[in-house]
Amino acid sequence: MNKDASARIIFLDEAYEMAYRVSKQITDSSDSYDIILGISRGGLPPARMISDFLNIETLTSLQISHYARGGVEKEKVDVTDPLNIDIEGKKVLIVDDVNDSGETLKAAYEHVGSLNPADVKTAVLHEKSSTSFNAHYTGSDLSEWKWLIYQWAVTEDILEFLNKDEMLNAEENKAINHLSEKYGLKINIDLFKKIVSMKDNYFQQT
Repeated sequence: MNKDASARIIFLDEAYEMAYRVSKQITDSSDSYDIILGISRGGLPPARMISDFLNIETLTSLQISHYARGGVEKEKVDVTDPLNIDIEGKKVLIVDDVNDSGETLKAAYEHVGSLNPADVKTAVLHEKSSTSFNAHYTGSDLSEWKWLIYQWAVTEDILEFLNKDEMLNAEENKAINHLSEKYGLKINIDLFKKIVSMKDNYFQQT
């Protein structure tokens, strides 16, 4: 899977459909789970959706550091906020939004597996063919590489693109055209204004 600069926004309706597909796979299988664990932060919204579909009340999380804003990959994958509940003898489903390289999912799987669960499996909304660690359940398998920007992370990723391209303070139409031409992103003016209005939360303006 060749990586380029292209990106795509995954809006909530698509994410919800992918969560449904994952949940339907589980429902149609012989598998069942006691606990759903979302990988923070991107895995938290889909974990909540799946817990709703499957009627699993115990929902928890752990945090793993792998990607910075704008798809910048860090050198080391770290479990920065480990699981803090007892899962011994429990069946655990780990959920994330996207499985890109597989490093984040693998780190979570190994961490959870070290805590003596009865079973542990993984689920993602989207899985790329670039992964080295496949999820047990996927909403969609992707062969074409794009950086996926989920709606719950659209502000941080778009602002990082604009910042690194020195377009953070550009005129609206110019910045929108830049995002379209370089990344293939189609962003309407209302969404763009919402995103840019939050830039002081990310970058100190001088």
